[in-house]
Amino acid sequence: MAYYEGVVVSENQRWTGKRKAEAVLDIIKGKVSLVDFCRANDLKQTDVEKWMDDFVKGGTQNLKSNAKDRLSEQDKQIAELQQVIGEQALQIRVLKKSIELAERDENES
Repeated sequence: MAYYEGVVVSENQRWTGKRKAEAVLDIIKGKVSLVDFCRANDLKQTDVEKWMDDFVKGGTQNLKSNAKDRLSEQDKQIAELQQVIGEQALQIRVLKKSIELAERDENES
């Protein structure tokens, strides 16, 4: 890793979510300016600004509802999807039975 005016520069590391979050926090806290960070890491300013927007949106979403509410919503979505799957399985059975009956009638003729 190299350093540029106090900014960590890592040439070959992938920008994971954790690394992006750390970078965004450093920028927000004023440890490094957006321009200096982008220059030091050879990144587009618009890309890092998107990271910042995503970071804020995620934090906002987490503050809007608690984990129990999110789990409850997910449980509802799972139940709805399971119902759809059940209905589709029933439709498949009906279609297969219809094909069997049609083939049977055709063979008897």
